[in-house]
Amino acid sequence: MTMFVANQDEQYASSFRGPELPQEKLKQISQAFNDYSPNLFTAFSDMRREARLAYACGKNLSAIILAGAAAEALLSEIMLLMMWEEDLDCAAVAKILDTKDTVTKKVTSQFAGRLGGQWNTKQPGPIRDWRFNLADLRNRAVHGGHTPDDRMIQTAFESLEALERYIGDRLAANMREYPATTQIFLGAEGLARRGKITAFQQAVRQDNSYLPPAPGQYFRRWNEEVTRIRAGCHVGSAENADLFLVRYPNGLHSWFIQDNYSGLAAQVAPPVLEEKLAAQIAKLMSDAPPPMPMSTVIRPHRVALGTSVMWQTIGELNPAHPYRRWQICLIPPRLV
Repeated sequence: MTMFVANQDEQYASSFRGPELPQEKLKQISQAFNDYSPNLFTAFSDMRREARLAYACGKNLSAIILAGAAAEALLSEIMLLMMWEEDLDCAAVAKILDTKDTVTKKVTSQFAGRLGGQWNTKQPGPIRDWRFNLADLRNRAVHGGHTPDDRMIQTAFESLEALERYIGDRLAANMREYPATTQIFLGAEGLARRGKITAFQQAVRQDNSYLPPAPGQYFRRWNEEVTRIRAGCHVGSAENADLFLVRYPNGLHSWFIQDNYSGLAAQVAPPVLEEKLAAQIAKLMSDAPPPMPMSTVIRPHRVALGTSVMWQTIGELNPAHPYRRWQICLIPPRLV
């Protein structure tokens, strides 16, 4: 394993041999990269880091703006993760995000009912501290050019850390309602620090609430679907779409086209294929049904749509592109 020293001038960048890690630890690192890279909380962690770097360089104005943005990114992503875990309809989530409510209003309306605890910005605690020591200070900097002094910056950083801890504490207290969000945000170490790791593992076994194999990837696709709806993109392009065949364990199959550019797919009738390609598909269909739904891209072939089709998100039709907490397209068609 090779590790690199970051945040240095290029001429001083260096590499060194990292420690020899046991196989289990390497497996955990690999799983983390597969599931969460780019990390779900990249915006939060990046802006928090840049805020501290700005403060270290004496740039207090930039520091408070970045710290405020980091808090907003954290709150927004936690809120969306919980909505994903609830399997909320993406259109309903898009409608919530399109409201003109401030982040403060969204926090008080979306978090309290889900996680319990104190989310009133006027009551003593980490939420009021976030509002007055960080959010309001950031707004004064953005809208009025106010530059906070060092004491204000340090208090703002402390409030950001307290906000992060509080969210973690509330998730740990509600781990049976939000096991996926809890595991993604806290991980084993965060749960262990709170003395909750054993209780969490027992709850997951009892409730059968195991995470999907790549929850970070599923969530990002779900979030992209919400973004697509908010952007008003509702129709795909057959011209840019690939043809897919899905085979199910019960012996049935279905056809759909997939437009990766728009993120949409649509079921189509069995196509008329050229002779060589048709022979290949016939051979594939003669094989035993797969143990799980399996999608196969059919190239080169383009489908000319003679009639209108119903476009929907790719994850509803392609089992290789899951995006919801519970995978819908794994359900096979019914035998007639």
